[in-house]
Amino acid sequence: MNAPLFNIPISPEKADRLIEMLDLAPSSHVLDVGCGRGEFLLRVIEATGASGLGVDIDAGEIRRARQSASERVGEARCEFREANIQQEQLADESFDLAVCLGSTHAFGMGEPAYANAIEAMTRLVKPGGQLLIGESYWKQTPSPEYLALIGDPVGVYRDHAANVSFVEERGLVAMYAATSSEDEWDHFEWSHRLMAERRGIAAPGDPQVAHGIQHSRRWLDGYLRWGRSTMGFGFYLFTKPANGMNANPSQQ
Repeated sequence: MNAPLFNIPISPEKADRLIEMLDLAPSSHVLDVGCGRGEFLLRVIEATGASGLGVDIDAGEIRRARQSASERVGEARCEFREANIQQEQLADESFDLAVCLGSTHAFGMGEPAYANAIEAMTRLVKPGGQLLIGESYWKQTPSPEYLALIGDPVGVYRDHAANVSFVEERGLVAMYAATSSEDEWDHFEWSHRLMAERRGIAAPGDPQVAHGIQHSRRWLDGYLRWGRSTMGFGFYLFTKPANGMNANPSQQ
């Protein structure tokens, strides 16, 4: 079995549904921060005819993204850079859409990451442009046992509603939102467990593989005990107001 298409709990069908919600044209330019192997960005380009730039610090993921781009859309329509987004010199208001799915930590660690991501991505998109952000949230207050397993702080600081209002308070307009289903979470978590166990079957006695299996088993146990009912993942589409557009509907 290959790794999941996306390193977040989302099905291909939901990814395509999110892309259907985007307002893009062949002339549009799209930025994907923390793009990984580029699957989401490539789907955007295939569906809309837009051009894109994907940025990620993982050399292996960028190598795979470039290979996929050459096979699916052509390198001229989609560039992938191995880079730290905080060190990239990108022109303000040069993108029609900025995407960051599960990678707001690219803009900083801890609680400021989400705010930093919103600020940077808002600056990079044109007036009337869009931000699509994937971010974890708490379904309920996490238990001490769960935090002890996954580490505290863990980069999750709000519930689903607060992930939306946090951005609205910064002047953007919420257009659409969705959340990962339990089935998507289960597939995501169990896929990693399945790959770890199969590596163990293929390489018995390898201490590094054995360590990975033990970590995978502890993590999956914690997911079943606490994570499945405690942590959610949301997808949030916002628009940057154009001139004359008020972000607060009550003031229209």
